[in-house]
Amino acid sequence: MRAILISAGLAVLVSGCAAAGSPPPGGTDPAVQRGQAFAARRCAGCHEVGLDDREGTSGPRFRALRMRFNALSLQRRFDQISEHGSGEMPPIHITRSEAEDLVAYIESLTN
Repeated sequence: MRAILISAGLAVLVSGCAAAGSPPPGGTDPAVQRGQAFAARRCAGCHEVGLDDREGTSGPRFRALRMRFNALSLQRRFDQISEHGSGEMPPIHITRSEAEDLVAYIESLTN
């Protein structure tokens, strides 16, 4: 009986570790990871950059951007934002490679 309880406990422990260690959106794609880091660092002050439904963001949620723009139009949009800003958003310098990483990250937001 004790062996069964120990086995059951280990199974719960292992399944909990697997859930806690779930890969980020896009798995281990380096471009997605760089884009996620950039978004957290430079965009999260005004945008919900993950899959949460955080209230009070002044900019659109990144997962909503995924539904409104394809990869090419996102790239063009980031070029515009880098040069001129957008609405209330001031110009934010975004390099071509940072924009590509942001696009990869936004495209990975599937929920």
